[in-house]
Amino acid sequence: MKHIAALFALSFVPLMGWAQLSGTKTVGGSNPDYATLTAAVNALMTQGAAGNVTFDIRPGTYTGQYQLGAVPGTPGSITFRNSSNGVQAVNLEFDASSSADNYIFRIDGTDDVRFEKLTFRPLDFNYARAVHFFNAIAGMTIEQCVFHGSTNPSGSAYFDRILVHCDQAAINTNNNPQDIIIIDNSFFNGNTAIELDCYGFSGARCDGLIITGNEFRQQVGTGVRLNNCRGQIGDNDFSTTVGNWYVGIRTTYFDGGSQIRRNDIQAYATNGCTGIEVGNTQSTTGNMISNNMVYVNGTGDVWGLAVYNLWDMKIVHNSVLVANGLPEQSYAFYHLSNFPDGQDALVRNNIFANNTGGLAYNVQVEGNVATEDHNDLFTTGATLSNVGGTDHATLAAHQSGGQGVGDSDIDPVFPAQPDLHMNNCAMDDLGEYFFVVGADIDGDARGNPVCDMGADEYTASTNAVQAPTITVALPYELGLNASFTSYSWNTGATTPTISISTAGNYSCDVVDVNGCSYQVNITVVADISTGIATREEDGVRLYPIPADDVLHVLGMPAGRAFEVLDANGREVLRGASTTLTILDVEGLAPGLHLLRWNEEGKARTARFIKQ
Repeated sequence: MKHIAALFALSFVPLMGWAQLSGTKTVGGSNPDYATLTAAVNALMTQGAAGNVTFDIRPGTYTGQYQLGAVPGTPGSITFRNSSNGVQAVNLEFDASSSADNYIFRIDGTDDVRFEKLTFRPLDFNYARAVHFFNAIAGMTIEQCVFHGSTNPSGSAYFDRILVHCDQAAINTNNNPQDIIIIDNSFFNGNTAIELDCYGFSGARCDGLIITGNEFRQQVGTGVRLNNCRGQIGDNDFSTTVGNWYVGIRTTYFDGGSQIRRNDIQAYATNGCTGIEVGNTQSTTGNMISNNMVYVNGTGDVWGLAVYNLWDMKIVHNSVLVANGLPEQSYAFYHLSNFPDGQDALVRNNIFANNTGGLAYNVQVEGNVATEDHNDLFTTGATLSNVGGTDHATLAAHQSGGQGVGDSDIDPVFPAQPDLHMNNCAMDDLGEYFFVVGADIDGDARGNPVCDMGADEYTASTNAVQAPTITVALPYELGLNASFTSYSWNTGATTPTISISTAGNYSCDVVDVNGCSYQVNITVVADISTGIATREEDGVRLYPIPADDVLHVLGMPAGRAFEVLDANGREVLRGASTTLTILDVEGLAPGLHLLRWNEEGKARTARFIKQ
């Protein structure tokens, strides 16, 4: 809703000589409209706004916290954006001391707020929330921002370390924010990146939610958690190596046609973890989980795709691999309801693989999945599935109850795991076209009438497969993440692993368990910080990363001699710094590089990637 200030408050505006804000205002830097962001927010909340207001925030670090409420006047959109369009950083920082002051921006019912290309840095180890919002917001956009949260590994009081948080359910009023868009952002660390806990009594929802195009890195607990919302979670990348009972995407009452699609989840945990967990879609239609790649690797209970209490849920074209976990408690697909509920889930054209020896498919109450067909079920263990409490060792036994007539039991291999793209000659075109998913995770058109199972529509070939680049300390024992029946390295070795002492490009001709042959390429980058007794210099900022043709270095004292080292530790560039140092990096090889200089007699370093 649009907020209108009280008549009493408005009557004082002419007397004070204040004009309502409109247009673009500058913040910070030389000759600004407002010297600080605090002054800008105070002016907005005191004077009000007439139409759209944009605060162009100049590069630098702004320490403080800011509260938005009902803006007086007739405000349109309220935008806080980086004046350099992201070339240099605008850092918003605050060191909270308790739950009471745990935010950088708090938004209480303010409509049409936009954050663009800002960097949020909550500084406290225990209290590290960046954006906190609630109460009938009609439209909010967070776009191309960067969030750096706490590295606290504890799951206790996790809500104090949620980077973007709505806790309308705790307020317990039917006043949910609407039309929230979180797009093309980067979230680093924190217990949870995004949690929207909205009010749900009598079917109330936060409608129009879009979370798309974001990267989620190194969260401890959860990437995205939603409760009582409608919308979509799509085209996001999730990865963590510090998971502590980690869940990539967890939703409850995310229904009414909501979709979770084209997300790539690569999760490593020190104990259990889950890729996607979805429950309680209620009596709604059009819900779908599709085209997701889910790789999970832990030491305890590890679930790829877990669901419960579903109505009209289509689970189609997902690729799921349980790479490691406790075999007896690790499931690639798990419908965990132990009583009849929903009874109309459709599971089709998925790959559910379990390399830890646990179940590929576990449904506690058989009827909770109405249709299960044309899925690839694979396990390295002795029992393929459990349906309604009955173990099935073979595919034929699994199919004996009438479901899964078009299923397969083939090792998908996933040669570039944790990337789950395919090159399997035995599985090509084993799926059956399903009209609601016309393209794969990459946008490639699905075959019709036959297509591929899983998130990747592919054509099996002998062409090379590119494995993910790895950064390691040398020397290193190099191997491939998938298992093959034969190996032929470009070094001449025929063993599963080879010892390497130099970085570079390596390749291996392989034959997999299905008789498919192709080459796997892997790029090895040396960890050039290994053995260097220096620290990463927090006060120096490099933009953009990755760099293409130029790299801006902000914060290095002028007149300092510097050098740039490549991934092998060789000097590839040298020079002297200026107030704003701009490096020509167009000629550098792609990959990790180290910028090194001396300051006060000590070596300083900062890393960047040349794309």
